Amino acid sequence: MRITKICLENFRNYESALLEPHSFGNIILGENAQGKSNLLEAIEYAATGKAYRAAKDFELVRHGADSMKLDISFEAEGMTESISISLKSKTGVLSSNSVTASLQREIKVNGVKQSSTAALKRRLIVVSFKSQDLNIVRGGPAFRRDWIDILLCNLRASTVGRLQQYQKIVAQRNRLLKMISENGRFSASDKEQLKTWDIQVAKAGAEIVKERLNLMTQLIPLAEKHHERLSGKREKLSSQYVFKSKSARDGYQNHDQDEEDDDALREKMKTFNIDDLRNAETKEIAKIIYLMLKDIRGEEIARKQTLIGPHRDDISFHLDGKSAMNFGSQGQQRSLVLSLKLAELEAVRGALNEQPVLLLDDVLAELDLLRQEVLMEMVGSGMQTFVTTTHLSSFKPEWLADSQFFNVENGCLSAVREPIPR
Repeated sequence: MRITKICLENFRNYESALLEPHSFGNIILGENAQGKSNLLEAIEYAATGKAYRAAKDFELVRHGADSMKLDISFEAEGMTESISISLKSKTGVLSSNSVTASLQREIKVNGVKQSSTAALKRRLIVVSFKSQDLNIVRGGPAFRRDWIDILLCNLRASTVGRLQQYQKIVAQRNRLLKMISENGRFSASDKEQLKTWDIQVAKAGAEIVKERLNLMTQLIPLAEKHHERLSGKREKLSSQYVFKSKSARDGYQNHDQDEEDDDALREKMKTFNIDDLRNAETKEIAKIIYLMLKDIRGEEIARKQTLIGPHRDDISFHLDGKSAMNFGSQGQQRSLVLSLKLAELEAVRGALNEQPVLLLDDVLAELDLLRQEVLMEMVGSGMQTFVTTTHLSSFKPEWLADSQFFNVENGCLSAVREPIPR
């Protein structure tokens, strides 16, 4: 997979930019806050439909402009393809105060208009490693869910529709919970309706959980292998899939025999060890989700939202049995994330008929020579790579050989034959 052309118009701090990248190494140089990360953000935005540094879409539009557009041309499986995304204000020029701006978004794939960002999935496949990826370890559960779900969408086309369907089911169930809460009573009819939605959430949610578990079964051993090397065999990486829920029977009374029989299943499935994943069947996971929904029904009605399911779950990482989030040093956390990214790269490359595009945003220069060497071995010579950095002094020479250099200054992008010493 190769990006052949990037055109930006009023994207972030770029008024206009054209980049025709090298087929392999592309090194983007510049001081901080000049626009290096914005360029890689544009590539990832075209690939995923998400801008991870933008809370609102209007932040992607250059200050003082009323629209933005990005066009990316690329080659995939021998075919030339294109992605175009534009945002246009319905209320005029945007500024830093335009928090309520109304934007019209248009997405085109190969010149054809698309109704949603779902059309972007599995088109331009990228693997990115940026400083924000430390949130996979340090941040809240949403960062880890997004990480594994985006990877799933890149690997399996069916996951995109499955996630969308699950989100619709949860939204419908939340509307019912809100209606019940505001009515102040829980009728027999409400109970039957909620049971129907419980079953749908459980079935659809179990399929997503199972896909995540299957991917973890493939991914975590790869990450363990890479982390063992990065740590000099001094640390053991492990991971768990965690159902986010209260205690299985908090405040619940009037057990009958069937419910008591279900308690063992509740406890068994609350936390998965990586070694036990292959034994969990989808129908077993669906039953657990259904039971958990039933157990906290009162709280869900009070809070008017679905509190159980894959949209609430988490993944935990441990080093030598201790939480990497709570006890890992910054260096250990960085190595863990690099191990996960190397595993991700290996999994994506194995699933595709060609190499993905690799984005390294201000992280390569922060890696020591050993970590650079491990990453270089994974990348090899056949993968198109975009690297942003403020300096080259700590780079291994192999990263600089046969690369095209670009300089960014205040949103102006230019190709340079010889890198400016930094």
